[in-house]
Amino acid sequence: MNNMNAQLAVLPGWVQMWMNWMMFIFVASIFFVWRHKGARWTLLSFIISMPVGMLVFHLSNTVHLLGIVHLLLWTPLLAYMLLKEVKSDGFKFQSPYGVWAMLLMTTIMISLLFDIRDIVLVGIGQK
Repeated sequence: MNNMNAQLAVLPGWVQMWMNWMMFIFVASIFFVWRHKGARWTLLSFIISMPVGMLVFHLSNTVHLLGIVHLLLWTPLLAYMLLKEVKSDGFKFQSPYGVWAMLLMTTIMISLLFDIRDIVLVGIGQK
């Protein structure tokens, strides 16, 4: 765990701010779990990502492959949010849940782009 924290600590400030944003937007799902299935799936994927992320780090010894966890857990979550939540009859973009859901989906999409980039860079030996 100390090695992982050390690697995370030397990442650029904007990356650390991005990680804090991701933590915030996923934890914010707590406000909606009682009324929205998408929030429950979000919270579950966030909780599962922690031990799975630690396992990926243990096996790879690099924080640059933690994106594998995001690809495995957040891609299906994004698909669910888009296909089931946003397209549901009761979804309102201007509600607190709607705003949170849109911020979550945007965050996931941006994160996945960074994750794919990092995975490719590790794969070709540049990280």
